[in-house]
Parts: sequence; C-alpha cells; structure tokens
Amino acid sequence: MKKTERQNGIIHLLRMRSKMTARELADYFDVSERTVYRDIDALSQLHVPIISYEGLGGGYEIDSSYFLPSIKLSEQEILMLLMVLKAGEEFRIPNMATDYNLLSSKLLNVLPDEERQKAAQVISHINFDILRIIPGGYTDDVLKTILEALWRSRDLQLSYYHPQRNTTESRRFSPVELQFGDGGWYIIGYCHLREEKRTFRLDRIVSLTCMDEENLYINRELSLPEHDKFRWNTYELIVDSALYRIIRDDVYLQDAQVQSIENKMHLTVRTPYKDEICKLVLCHPEQVTALKPEEFIEEIKKITTNICNKYLKL
Repeated sequence: MKKTERQNGIIHLLRMRSKMTARELADYFDVSERTVYRDIDALSQLHVPIISYEGLGGGYEIDSSYFLPSIKLSEQEILMLLMVLKAGEEFRIPNMATDYNLLSSKLLNVLPDEERQKAAQVISHINFDILRIIPGGYTDDVLKTILEALWRSRDLQLSYYHPQRNTTESRRFSPVELQFGDGGWYIIGYCHLREEKRTFRLDRIVSLTCMDEENLYINRELSLPEHDKFRWNTYELIVDSALYRIIRDDVYLQDAQVQSIENKMHLTVRTPYKDEICKLVLCHPEQVTALKPEEFIEEIKKITTNICNKYLKL
C-alpha cells in the first residue's frame, strides 16, 4: 500500500473508530509503529487536526469537526458496494485484506454516525458461502509477480510444494490464466519441466520470480492432461424428476441437455466439475444412475467396492 493511501486510511479509521493507539494502527496496516509516527507527523504538517494523548489510555483521535470530502452516494448505493466488498473478501485475494477493510471504512465514513452503525449492522447479517478450502496464507508478492508476468508476457521461475509427496520442486512456468475456485487461487499454464499444461495452487507456491524470457504460450490453446482438476468431460445421467427439480440450478448442471422419460430425466452435461458429479452419484444411489463415460463408471465401481470392503470388515 502506498504512503498516501495509508495516510488517508489513518484519517478514515480515526473518524470511524475514534481513538486508536500507534500499535493498533501499525497492526491494521501491517507496518511498524515508527512508520505510523511518521505518517501522523506528515498529516499534522498538512493541517489534519489529529489529537495526541500520552500515557495510559493514550492514542490518537481526529477532531470531530474535520470535514473529509467524498463523492455523494445514497444509502442504498453504499449498502450495495459494501455487499460487493464483503463478497470480494471471500475471494481472499492474496495479501489484499487490508485494502478491502480500508475501502469498507471509506464507504462507511460517508454516512452520518447513526446511519453508519445501521449500515454496519445490516452488512453483519449478510454472508456469502463460497469457500470450500481456506488457504493458510500466501508468499509475499505472489499475486504482484504473477500479474507482472501476465502483463509483460514473461515466464515465471517458481518453487512449488507438493503436499501428497511432501516435496518442493523448482520449475519454469508460462502462466496463461489466473483462476479462483472453491476458495483458492490457481495459476494455469505450461510447465516446462513436465512439458504440458499444469494447474498450481497459489498458496502452495513457496517462491517465484518474473523471468526475462518471453512467454510463448500465453495465447495458445493448451490441452489438459488426464489428471487435471479443471478438465472438461461429458457425462450422461439418469436422475429422478423430484431430485432434478432440486439440483437443476447447480453450477455443474448448467447447459445440460435434458430429456424427460416418465418420472426420470436423462441428462447429458459437459462440465469440469467431476467431483460434484461423483458426489451426486454416490450420495443418491437410488435416484441417480451414471451411464457414461465408461471410465467414470469404472471409477464409481472402484470407489463403492473399496467402501464396501472397508466397512464390511468392521
């Protein structure tokens, strides 16, 4: 975050939260207390009326009469933007949590005190359930470096941790697409080590640098390997009509071709959501029957056989 953005953020925070200590401000912006002291001094020189309190219970606050000009937004517009920001937080863009919080504070500061509290209360009752995994964290500048590589059409040199093998490998990678799914961020592109398309989770990247070598694959159509998470396949299913009415809006059934057969529906759907199709078949054995592809049916047989063999022994 740039210095001017952080200093503006301090003004917004002090207006919204009243008194805050240097330590609290430093934690919020992920900087040192010394940096906060310099920011406070710079704001004071710009005649921003920040009041300093020393000793126990001390801290900083801003004169309540201080006017901070802003664009004119209606209450409804502010609520809409706050909802968008709250949804955006769920995407957990690497190393940008502070930016989301600061922007929310700026929007709330547009409102008078009473309305600000009402808006905050309304937003607290709105939640988004889009997470299936919650990455523990990202290496510094991972997103910045990837965006730089995409912007300049350059390759990446990265070290990647494989949890299944518990090993870390270094490789040259030509990024093609940045994607969010199930709560995690993925980078898709050409792996020069494996000489084929690969998908890597950003939170498993240990380190990366933007190289000088040109990315020759950024505008190419890359074929997916058989094991790729985002590989598209076509499935044929027989689903009871009652169940279909419940699940027909699920993302993995979008654009499905549907034929009605008595009290059942014959679905043909092309989707990358293999895991969801698998869960549907396994969780509703009496209402769902998989017809194609053959390799998917063999996989279902193997899973069910292993489950039976395991639990029949108990």
